[in-house]
Amino acid sequence: MVRWALWSVVAALGVVFLALLMLNRETGDLGGTSLRLVAYGPADAPIPVDAPATITFEANGRVGGHTGCKGFSGSGSYRAANGRLSFADDERAFTTQFCDPASAEGAQDAFFREHLPGGADYTLTNGRLILHFDDGQVAEYVTP
Repeated sequence: MVRWALWSVVAALGVVFLALLMLNRETGDLGGTSLRLVAYGPADAPIPVDAPATITFEANGRVGGHTGCKGFSGSGSYRAANGRLSFADDERAFTTQFCDPASAEGAQDAFFREHLPGGADYTLTNGRLILHFDDGQVAEYVTP
């Protein structure tokens, strides 16, 4: 009985510790923001979207959304600080839906699966979020 009580206390302390870690994520000015994608691709000639795509940054540091083909879960997390956005790649999960690479949905999905893990510099002005990826690509979002 004592052993069970001890394990219960250890488990409870573990849950409290994890909750405190979640509260300390830096969400910058993105926390609580939901946006829809309007363009992506080369910075000098972004491609208008053909398939609805979204991203939601929760105030607790979780991120979720839809690439235009696949959803990615709120179990992923992000950090936004000093104009730099980064994602915890090992925590983000995508749905397993098939995306035809030749379709608009498949092209958008491939773009975001390639670029999101690396993070990006960002600007957020008047409800417009622009992600500036390290390879010169961008993603432009607006509030719905």
